[in-house]
Amino acid sequence: MDLQMPVIALLSDLGTKDYFVGALKGAILSINPNAVIVDITHEVPRHDVLTAAFTLAHAAETFPKNTIFVAVVDPGVGTSRKSILLTTENGLFFIGPDNGIFTLVAERFGVKEIRELTNKKLMRDEISSTFHGRDVFAPVAAHLSRGIAPAEVGPGLPGMKRLELPRPKIEGGEMVGEVLLIDVFGNILTNIDRELIENFAGVGDELELDIEGKKLIAKFVRTFAEVGVGETVCYVGSANLLEVAKNQGNLAGDIAARAHLKIRLRRVKG
Repeated sequence: MDLQMPVIALLSDLGTKDYFVGALKGAILSINPNAVIVDITHEVPRHDVLTAAFTLAHAAETFPKNTIFVAVVDPGVGTSRKSILLTTENGLFFIGPDNGIFTLVAERFGVKEIRELTNKKLMRDEISSTFHGRDVFAPVAAHLSRGIAPAEVGPGLPGMKRLELPRPKIEGGEMVGEVLLIDVFGNILTNIDRELIENFAGVGDELELDIEGKKLIAKFVRTFAEVGVGETVCYVGSANLLEVAKNQGNLAGDIAARAHLKIRLRRVKG
């Protein structure tokens, strides 16, 4: 590894109420007291591997080469699922369960190699069957940050589990997509990318939306300032994906939207 002290970035569904995140960091600092630790988020919806995969891929875009990502969204912990290290073509490292959580980073950044974590010398002496984040992933990340070669973690693998990702499509004159996540503002992020929506509708168009039976009319805008407070809008957000929101409101809360719901869009004829 080129950098003496790369960043270790954490993502999990552990929340911050309990001791779990502190234990992750303690396991890292016990091995590398000088580790630079960054929290991406610990509020991924519980057990939601797809949302975790999306969040990780978009966050990873901004981190420097040699960053080590530890992903702990692991509903299969303690089973026969593997623990892996993915090295991407652009020089990032991802440590976590082989449950599909690295599907999008592999797609976006390319796969250089995949290794199974088997070297017990790099892990805690006692490994819990329910907390591999603390006992396996975090210690291996700490050793990697101190400069061990990736080959030391364990043998290479020919591949890893990949999620079946929902893909947007045009169907009967409608754009059909899926809600990826709800952000802290109650904005609804979809899997419809910039190119698709901009080929489907123009700025200023009114769109009829159907989110699992909840029907809305929204204006397609560039900024919230183009509509009044409380109005519903569609726009391309910072992740280059279509988002739906209420200006200075909580749209998802109002309509009980959640991740993985279907969303349909149709242009309103003038």
